[in-house]
Amino acid sequence: MKHILLVDDDEDMMKLTERWLTKADYTVSTATSGQGALDLLMRDGARPDLILLDYAMPEMDGPETLKAIRAQEGLREIPVLFRTGKEDEDALQLMESLHAGIVSKADGKPGLLAAIKSVL
Repeated sequence: MKHILLVDDDEDMMKLTERWLTKADYTVSTATSGQGALDLLMRDGARPDLILLDYAMPEMDGPETLKAIRAQEGLREIPVLFRTGKEDEDALQLMESLHAGIVSKADGKPGLLAAIKSVL
């Protein structure tokens, strides 16, 4: 069973997404902040097969979190999909420059599961 780390500061969105992923037979770990995700990744021996990372979060946003993940040996190769409601060109270029996929929150469950399947 594939393991996904879900990082989102919106607890309602996180619970909904976690339900979708669990029903699709993924094992899910969650973090409500970028720092929480880093703490989990650094202390947990098991590495997720994919990180679903919210783009806009307080304190440490998605791009900052991804840069910190990529700076850590052993974490660099984990695929990352940004989940975002942002559609502006600068945000899209930034996400692509960080070598991360993008899935819009507006795509809902079908779009999310299709994006995950294409990465895994």
